[in-house]
Amino acid sequence: MMTIRIYNNSVSAMARSYAVAPTDDNNLIVWLELAPQHPKVIGAIWASLVNGNAEQLGIREAASDDGHSLQVEGLHARYLRLTIDAPRLAGRARPKFLRLIAPQATRIEKAGDDFYVFAWPGLSVGTALAAMLEAGTPTPIRIGWGDYLLAEAARRGYATPLLTGGPVPEGYWLKGETPWADIVSDAVRQGELSLDGDMPVPARFATQLA
Repeated sequence: MMTIRIYNNSVSAMARSYAVAPTDDNNLIVWLELAPQHPKVIGAIWASLVNGNAEQLGIREAASDDGHSLQVEGLHARYLRLTIDAPRLAGRARPKFLRLIAPQATRIEKAGDDFYVFAWPGLSVGTALAAMLEAGTPTPIRIGWGDYLLAEAARRGYATPLLTGGPVPEGYWLKGETPWADIVSDAVRQGELSLDGDMPVPARFATQLA
């Protein structure tokens, strides 16, 4: 049975899924689901993720402890924390499933900063991207343009798939310097997007998202 574990220098915790942004300097954890386990174990991993000491952690995904490890870092800032009780697990103190999500995966906090986009229930990753751009940038965006914008950003080297393990939604790391206004204006000028209505993604871009 495949298992995922995240560990620091003192403890190892069972994880259900993860997503990592492979930046130039490090591998940032932007999504992490932790299985119910002792609060002290959860607390130790949480401290390593949010402290300002640039502490390195490891993620191992394997059927045994000799599997390949990925060196990762936390945001060194607060995550969004989502929890749900797991009352059937006897012998655990306050057992909960815990999901940690980078705030930058839910909104564009500041123009020019990197952010992350996930597919959410009922939303493709492209649609989620278009919604974030519409709310967080001054560039005029139509929701139906999302798949095209994501594919074009990837083609230009501004969008990178997240490294994932376990049942995590599809996700991308988007660079803050992505020239969204230029991408939109070029596409409109070339007739690949229309300001009068949504248009399908051209075949040459659709294959990049497959």
